[in-house]
Amino acid sequence: MTTIREAARGLPVRGTWDVVVAGGGLGGIAAALAAARAGAKTLLVERNAFLGGVATAGMCCSIFNCYYTGRHEPGPTGIPVEIADRLAEATGYGRAWHRHKGHVIYDIEKAKLVFEDLLTAAGVTLLLGVPVAGAITEGGCVQGVIVESKAGREALLASCVVDATGDADVAAAAGAAMVAPAKAPGHIHSLCFVLGNVDVDAFLAYFREHPAEYPDYMDVDWTLAEALRQYHDCGTFLFPHGGGMQMTAFRQARADGALPPSIGLHDTTDACQMHLLRQNRTAHVITGFTRFDGLDPDRLSRSIVDGRRMAFQVAAVYRRYIPGFAGAYVAGVAPNLGVRFSRRIDGPVLLTPAMTAPGTRVPDAVGRCVSYRHEVKHPGKGAWGVQVMTDDTFQVPLGCLVPKGLDGLLVGAGRSASTAEFWLLRVMVTTMVVGQGAGVTAAVCARSRTQPRTVDLAAVQSELQRQGVCLD
Repeated sequence: MTTIREAARGLPVRGTWDVVVAGGGLGGIAAALAAARAGAKTLLVERNAFLGGVATAGMCCSIFNCYYTGRHEPGPTGIPVEIADRLAEATGYGRAWHRHKGHVIYDIEKAKLVFEDLLTAAGVTLLLGVPVAGAITEGGCVQGVIVESKAGREALLASCVVDATGDADVAAAAGAAMVAPAKAPGHIHSLCFVLGNVDVDAFLAYFREHPAEYPDYMDVDWTLAEALRQYHDCGTFLFPHGGGMQMTAFRQARADGALPPSIGLHDTTDACQMHLLRQNRTAHVITGFTRFDGLDPDRLSRSIVDGRRMAFQVAAVYRRYIPGFAGAYVAGVAPNLGVRFSRRIDGPVLLTPAMTAPGTRVPDAVGRCVSYRHEVKHPGKGAWGVQVMTDDTFQVPLGCLVPKGLDGLLVGAGRSASTAEFWLLRVMVTTMVVGQGAGVTAAVCARSRTQPRTVDLAAVQSELQRQGVCLD
């Protein structure tokens, strides 16, 4: 690649904070909330004009319910539970989700308001529609971030920075060491979209009349009867990932040539996970995968263009073949591609699958999560698996959130933490656990003028417990 030299220039300083959080996804929201509640002057900067990341801009309107163990005992506590409760309350079903195994499905537009209300009530300063363009480092210590907006290029200074971008953007800009990525074909991403005017009751009536058509034990370790009970209580319904491959209607659409196996860069067009909301008459659809390293801007652009075309082509298939979708239309396509993973830091602790085994305890715990094992239980040919919750929790070590050889920086998003496997802390609940742990640690570092690697762990754990986190 040809390179040019950028002229050196001074940067105006927009301000100085105790904690700057880069990235306003669920991890960043949890980090900023935790830091502010711990008494830190906190700024959250987000590239989109609204908060939520994958949970809003990615249009993935459901939190995978790994809040409880296989014995239905509480796992994560604190801010991750608070956020799920607030989203469920705004959507209209309150705490009813706690009685069920299914995803916590919510109204995306209301979620944007929920996130803003939570952060402003905590005293967090928001900077929206502003992408992070670099890191400010001196002597191996991150001292802030560089942003570029309509106001030009500016510096945001901080005692401690939390990188919750999901792609470790700040860490990479600061020169942090990274875990070697897997081969690009293993990186799968999706562009979600939402269909409006869906007769959700008619869709469910089809499964009541043809129960064998619903793929039990895929995504969630449950049956159609359990899914219907959650629908009765919450007005939300999950059609599982890979379910389209097991449903006669989708097979017929493929046989007729109406649903091609790929559309542009997106393959597996019949994967068809759907999150349905009765009160909104909507179905959020995740189908089709695009495969690359998650950082290539050309591929990102093409994936979004092809995915938008896919949304309208798939919607036409649903109208023709799927009960309840005769009047459905594309009500929205996600502004952002749902990138599942890209790069992650190399920290002093590498979280391995063995360290997420039930009952695992670590001395530098900053969070508690429930792990799960992947099993194939559905009898259908080529059936996708289910995530089976284990019977005990594991603890998240602070050491996997700190880049090696770099001070002043913590990772606040699960998918960019120091892990041996990208999926270990990737899902929404675990990324909020990581965010709260990073936010509290950053606040304690700012208050005590220490670094994450030398912070007083007892002070961090005490503040986490004050914020409702049960570590053991």
